[in-house]
Amino acid sequence: MVQRRRRAKGDGGLYQIRDGKLWRAVVTDPSTGKPISRTSRTQAGARAKLDELKKQIREHGGALDTATTVSEWGETWLATVIKPKKKPSTTSSYETIVRKWISPTVGRKKVASLKPSDVRLIHRAVLDAGRSTSTVTKVHKSVLSPMLEAARKEGLCARNVAADVDVPTVQPVRKRGALTNDTAFRVLKTAADMEDGTRWWAAILAGLRQGERLAARIEDLDIANGVLHVQWSLDEITFEHGCNNTCKYKRAGSCPERRLKVPDGFEYIQLEGRLCLVRPKSGRVRTVPLVKPLVIALERHLEATKDRDNPHGLIWRHTDGSPWLPYEDEQAWRDLLHTAGVITKEQTPPPRGRKPGTPEPPDSHWARHTTATVLMELGVDPKIVGEIVGHVSVETTQGYQWVSSDAARAAMDKVGIHFAGALEA
Repeated sequence: MVQRRRRAKGDGGLYQIRDGKLWRAVVTDPSTGKPISRTSRTQAGARAKLDELKKQIREHGGALDTATTVSEWGETWLATVIKPKKKPSTTSSYETIVRKWISPTVGRKKVASLKPSDVRLIHRAVLDAGRSTSTVTKVHKSVLSPMLEAARKEGLCARNVAADVDVPTVQPVRKRGALTNDTAFRVLKTAADMEDGTRWWAAILAGLRQGERLAARIEDLDIANGVLHVQWSLDEITFEHGCNNTCKYKRAGSCPERRLKVPDGFEYIQLEGRLCLVRPKSGRVRTVPLVKPLVIALERHLEATKDRDNPHGLIWRHTDGSPWLPYEDEQAWRDLLHTAGVITKEQTPPPRGRKPGTPEPPDSHWARHTTATVLMELGVDPKIVGEIVGHVSVETTQGYQWVSSDAARAAMDKVGIHFAGALEA
């Protein structure tokens, strides 16, 4: 009698189906306890698929999901990984990238079968649309690669193919810099004569981001101790349908039951429409010591504007109490630079309004860089610089960590002395 060799556990099996027209490979997935099968027209093909299944089980603890498409995973990744962790504006940006570049190009492909050539197809789609290589870099590094890395961890693919593809060389772009000492002096002196000049003093002397300045509230300002508690940043949050897509409107903003698109537990304060206060970029509240001349100027500013409408309790606002919008703030900055003789009249309009070839003017972020640059030039420890300006990553300030507020105060006093000539009342 011929005895059949019993297969060891995990070896799987091969057998014919459909009257011998197909071969089926079957193995039990240890992660689910359920059998997984693949078919082929030949025994050799079925055996190869069986070997591949067993390899996946050895390397990943279970068989890979070969049914999920890139579009399907993109939606899942955005909803379960990105939305709960990122700011609504970042989530919205990532959604646009998935919807505009990734899904139309490779959305129907299975995540498990993606190849490096598919990644290059996405790069080409972005470039063929006339976008720069910096856009390709954002699509690749900010969205595609993290999305596929999460898919790998979820067992949807054996590897992150985006990690194996080089991003096209980035074209030279304008780098943000810092104002020179002479320029900063002129800007501070010019701002001193403006009604809301303290907004620009705070930009240069406190290292606030634009959103942090526009979100600064009177209750966050401690005049007695000369500090500003940076708790919020102004941001726009998109709307989503609250009607479960049953209304007649395509735009979520027109939905009668519209709601802000925020994850559960996300902290925000709605001001007007999509304008909201959200936590700073670093994700944590920080306390910034203010130089004495700025404290005095802020006290005067609050007194001069105390009768102005202020439904949101903002330090800097329009005469009707509404918040400054980012593009309005940027225009006011360029106007200030022109008044101070830093840029020409031709450089003051927004980008689309400038003549071709007009030099790019410094944006308002240069003011924040000026703070950090001056602090570093004065010999202040990078750890303290990081605390003051609220850097997000350790790399940004060479591994900064929490430092004492006394050290930060001493550092900012140096800045006050540095700009003393420009801050005289």
